[in-house]
Amino acid sequence: MPTPTKGPRLGGSPAHQKLMLANLATSLFTHGRIHTTRAKAERLRPYAERLITKAKKGDLHNRREISQQIRDKDVVHRLMAEIGPFFADRPGGYTRIIKTLPRKGDNAPMAIIELVNEKLASTEASAATRSAANREVGGPAGGAAATAATIAAAESSESSETSGSSDVEDTPSDLAPSDDATEAAEAEQAVGTDTEPEVPEAEAAAETEVPEAMAEESESSAGLGTDDDAEGTS
Repeated sequence: MPTPTKGPRLGGSPAHQKLMLANLATSLFTHGRIHTTRAKAERLRPYAERLITKAKKGDLHNRREISQQIRDKDVVHRLMAEIGPFFADRPGGYTRIIKTLPRKGDNAPMAIIELVNEKLASTEASAATRSAANREVGGPAGGAAATAATIAAAESSESSETSGSSDVEDTPSDLAPSDDATEAAEAEQAVGTDTEPEVPEAEAAAETEVPEAMAEESESSAGLGTDDDAEGTS
């Protein structure tokens, strides 16, 4: 004899409650999430997860058991072909309940029950481990691993090319003068050519100034001599 459910039933009778849960599960599998009262969501969660566990097995016996509760053939097919295989690596916890604001009018507590769409971290880690094992054995690498290997190979080839080009360019630079030295020599030559014409002009000016100074000195000495002679005669 089945154990009766604790607490009040959702409907007026056990048969009514069974039909209500079947309709709620049909809507959940069709739309992926439904908004209902918190009491119905808590009752629906184990009911829907048991159906998903049967769909994961995928045999004819479990399909017939699901069909006894879910009358919509399209929903049964989706449960067996899509939802069950999606949760093949998850041991449980196929649904989640999110509490929302109370319902207006009777202030009943409301909630959203939905199917979990995320994969487990352990599932992704195991998939990465399997791909790494395939690469070690020698199998073809695919997905992100192949992309990472291609990027690494391209970077290594670029680094080798840049190192080779730098060696080739450094060899003649030791023998030939650098660009900085060449520019400095050209600047010195330009400065020399600009200053050369100024030297003769300075020398000519100095030569003209020297005779004028000598002439002035001679004139002053001559004037002094005439003054002395005049004083002597006087």
